[in-house]
Amino acid sequence: MDGATGTEARTPAEMSAFGVVANVRSETAQGDHGLDIRRGLRHFSGGAKVWVLPPQWGDGGDKVFVVGRHRGNRTSYIRIVIESRHLENFRVRGIYSPALLRAMTRPGRGDRDYPVRPLWRDREEAERFAAARNVERLPAVSTEGVTLAWVPNPPPLELDAKGCVWYLAHLNNSRALYSSLTPPEEPAL
Repeated sequence: MDGATGTEARTPAEMSAFGVVANVRSETAQGDHGLDIRRGLRHFSGGAKVWVLPPQWGDGGDKVFVVGRHRGNRTSYIRIVIESRHLENFRVRGIYSPALLRAMTRPGRGDRDYPVRPLWRDREEAERFAAARNVERLPAVSTEGVTLAWVPNPPPLELDAKGCVWYLAHLNNSRALYSSLTPPEEPAL
């Protein structure tokens, strides 16, 4: 305590770890074929800042745990699973808040059976994930419904995957549909 002013000297908080931060997209595509456009998500407003935990299930981060302040409760953090396609502007930041760190590392329901890896191993791993997520990607799906790969948006007209050449047949905001049938040739003029 400072004797002259009667106030405590505050020291800056120490950084606990590095984390990946992203913002919830202002408009998200929901429902069949992504035709239902909504502002933000059910639990987070559009533009809300969330902390992204490392991918857990070997899907490359298609669905991720995030920690953020719920749309209806701005005082405490929640941790839920969302599709990463609803996030944008990924970046690496230091974690200074003890409350945030507790929300990221506390066990959730069912975590005893499948523990969650709450923190990135190092800054480099977090930066690689953030850089990869800042490139807009779409799932490339065959006409039979099999996911072939992830492609950039806009997708290539031809895709070599699963031992076959696939041709772009249809594109919407949530996927690129590929067919093994060659596209029809345009008549010569």
